[in-house]
Amino acid sequence: MPHPILIIEDRAEIAARIRDAVTKHDDLEVVGSASTVSQGLELLGDLQPRVVLIDLGLPDGSGVDVIRAVAQADWDCDALVISIFGDEARVIEAIQAGAKGYVLKSGGLTSVCDDILAVIDGGSPISPSIARHLLTMVKRQAVSETAPEFELTGREIEILRAVAQGYKRREIGLQLDISTGTVGNHINSIYRKLNVGSNIQAVVQATKMGLL
Repeated sequence: MPHPILIIEDRAEIAARIRDAVTKHDDLEVVGSASTVSQGLELLGDLQPRVVLIDLGLPDGSGVDVIRAVAQADWDCDALVISIFGDEARVIEAIQAGAKGYVLKSGGLTSVCDDILAVIDGGSPISPSIARHLLTMVKRQAVSETAPEFELTGREIEILRAVAQGYKRREIGLQLDISTGTVGNHINSIYRKLNVGSNIQAVVQATKMGLL
């Protein structure tokens, strides 16, 4: 069965482009579309999608409210932000609320299906500018963290640096001449060692600890 996808986007032309892109993939199915926070929250519970594509600037509030609801869902459900907003405040608020990925509309929507599947596979697709922004923000923070109980290996740090630059698992595998599955195994090991649940959280935590 294809993975059910919910779109929350107030601009009709953007929502239509996302729907058209997702519909062309056999493993994905758009089960609903909303243009406001209230509509999105209602459809979230009714449709129980696997991934929710969320714009942040909605007519009746912020998409972050939907992200928080997704994070509290009692079924497998992840939030992927697709937004024109890439400023620090919005990015950090969305990530802290539980977004598993953050891509900018300015980067185009040609890879939206790959981004959705990456989230389902446990990844965290982020636009390169968002990745750099996160690193810059974290490095500015005067945060004192204790060293992790288990240190990351050289290969794990190498992979995490590639993740921080916005590369997807397949691209990292090609760069390092290893399989996508091996990249995934390393990333899962990173998650366990840093006690995090997504690529973005791993990059933030590793940067705070001085590992990147």
